[in-house]
Amino acid sequence: MNKKYLSQFAQEILLYSGQFALFYIIMQIILQKSLFFSSLDHTLLVLALVIQTHCIISFGQTSMARFFCSLIAPAIYSVGEIREGFDHILNAAHIGFWIYAAVSCFFYHLKQHPNSMITQFSEVATVLLNVSIFIFLYFYLDLFKDLRDQSALTIDNIFSYTTDFFSDITHHFIMIGGFILAMTVALGRLEILRLKNRIFQLFGTYVDQNIRNRILQEDVVATDMSLCILFSDIKNFTHLCENSSAIDVTKMLNIYFEHWHRVVSKHNGVVDKYIGDAIMVIFGLEGEARACESAVAAALDFEQQWPILLQQLQAEKLPTPEGFGVGCHFGKVILGDIGSQERKNHTVIGDTVNIAARIESTTREEDCVLAVSANVIQRLPPAYRQLFQASAKLTVLHGKTTPTALFFKKSS
Repeated sequence: MNKKYLSQFAQEILLYSGQFALFYIIMQIILQKSLFFSSLDHTLLVLALVIQTHCIISFGQTSMARFFCSLIAPAIYSVGEIREGFDHILNAAHIGFWIYAAVSCFFYHLKQHPNSMITQFSEVATVLLNVSIFIFLYFYLDLFKDLRDQSALTIDNIFSYTTDFFSDITHHFIMIGGFILAMTVALGRLEILRLKNRIFQLFGTYVDQNIRNRILQEDVVATDMSLCILFSDIKNFTHLCENSSAIDVTKMLNIYFEHWHRVVSKHNGVVDKYIGDAIMVIFGLEGEARACESAVAAALDFEQQWPILLQQLQAEKLPTPEGFGVGCHFGKVILGDIGSQERKNHTVIGDTVNIAARIESTTREEDCVLAVSANVIQRLPPAYRQLFQASAKLTVLHGKTTPTALFFKKSS
């Protein structure tokens, strides 16, 4: 068992699906002491709670699956108790077991809602639910130790004893204290939730959301993948910087990259990093089948957006680049965390990345917008393939010794 599994197991039992069963087991241990495990029903309940929790962690990713998994412990315990008679099935504790299982599932479902107000409500409601479980079972235990008769504690009889229960001032203290404790815990959970959402949102502005989600997963290791890598940068950017202020260049780059980000998101790409005026994009994280097609579609889409981008820059009196270049290559890469213990970068590395960057640099020599490798061309549909023409000769990319066949987009 890893730490993540044990943490989920503890949360399920202490906060979510296992609360009622846990309190009920504690109550029965207090009542029966060492005789608790001599009862087959109670032994089954403990085992059912473990099985239920494991099933929720393993299979309860959807609300419906979680709901049915949460009924495992109540169902197993009720089947065991039915042998004792119908009154045992109508026992308030047994009925409460089923009710609280359904209600806790409902609140957990609300917790996944995208609306932050609903999520916050579910956090408070879950804590209050857990305190109400404690108070209800305390009420049940208080009655049972005096009556010693489960048949008198059916769901339709138990609330007739509330007047006597509330007449004891000690019970007022327990309920008020429980409510105050619940609100204290709930406020703490709301603050944790607020900070978590804040970190989540800020993190998402510095890395692509897909990369952010991978980083936030525990035990992420480096993996080999086949991806299409796209590089693009602005032509003659150095000259542009020499004749413009740093503030204007920064504003221009932010607008330029904003256009790129919209296009990349539209075509299911992931922005890996910005490097000065260059952008590195990954296609194929969700599956390599259409990675090359998506990369080329994004480049063509950005080319169509280029006049609109220039108009926006001119309207804001910002520097206007003379053009841009894009290079794409498909192949094996290593995806994982690269860096020191203090600072890491979740990125892709490998020869494929280097080749994609070198291919992009050839667009200046060929005076074209888009260049791709043979690996990309052979994975494109005919409609895209016919937009390219093969280079007249094999190209030896900078830093490489083996010539590479390149394909350049024809002039419009």
